[in-house]
Amino acid sequence: MDVTARQFEDLIGAYALDACEPDEVAALDAYVDEHPEIAAEVERLREAAAALGAAGAVRPPVGLRDRMLHVAGERVSAVSARDALQAETERFDALLGTLADGDLDAATHNGLSVRDLVSHVEAIDRAFVGEADRTRYQLIGAAEVAQITAETLPEHAGESFAETVTRFRRTRAYLVGLADRVAPEKRLAGYTRDDTLVIRAFETWTHHDDIREALGREETLPAPAVIRAMTELSIRSLPLAMAVRGTAHSHRIARLVLTGAGGGEWTFACAPGEAAGGAPDVVIRVSVVDWCRRVADRIEPDAMPIEVDGDAELAHDVVRAANAFAGL
Repeated sequence: MDVTARQFEDLIGAYALDACEPDEVAALDAYVDEHPEIAAEVERLREAAAALGAAGAVRPPVGLRDRMLHVAGERVSAVSARDALQAETERFDALLGTLADGDLDAATHNGLSVRDLVSHVEAIDRAFVGEADRTRYQLIGAAEVAQITAETLPEHAGESFAETVTRFRRTRAYLVGLADRVAPEKRLAGYTRDDTLVIRAFETWTHHDDIREALGREETLPAPAVIRAMTELSIRSLPLAMAVRGTAHSHRIARLVLTGAGGGEWTFACAPGEAAGGAPDVVIRVSVVDWCRRVADRIEPDAMPIEVDGDAELAHDVVRAANAFAGL
């Protein structure tokens, strides 16, 4: 088996404890050989495991795991909306620079070719840029995204990929610059200025991953501080998402513990406009990367490993609603 960076991160604990299957061990050994910079981390974990084993079993205090996850997440602060978009723009642009002619017709997750997916990103960027000059906004939701894409792609069907990339870069630069030209309270297609920039960063990551997956390339992730910015936006949107999906639960509270770099712990009301006071009715633990992919509609709930303490039905409704605002 071949191991990706994300799979190695998921398995490194078991690997250090010699708790992997033989085929996993062989693949992980090969991965460490190819990435000598992580060998020291593996050795450190093995030494820690040996020390803990020598000390004997100790029952951890109640709540220690959640507190540790909370502290680990809090060590990463979200970057600004502009910086999040700029960082994902640079990662996306770098990926585009590696594409060969034979890559451009590969089909991506939403059925668009790589070539058309880049054109789609530019088209939606342009729609948001156009909203900056309006005094009354036109909502751009999932249905509008599909319509804009369907109307725009035929207009550029004959252009070269180099022209598509140039068009993307020009429009994206203008979009990033809205952070300087538009007041924070300005609504762009129904969203605040900063939420708009984070939304576009989130979609850029999603489509970066779509292209990477379509071409069978190794996974790469945004910086933890960028993931944190996207995650915070997704969780602020959850009560409304649950209402949109018809699964809001009035006077119920949920806690989401997202593990991994950029994660953290959030407690929120399960219906719009309500306070998140009191003990949670459910605690949901999931990888922050899996959570973001669920929000982007790139992973189904049943395929997402989660741990649930408390009301399982409420947890189901939270996870099901997470992708309520996802577009193509």
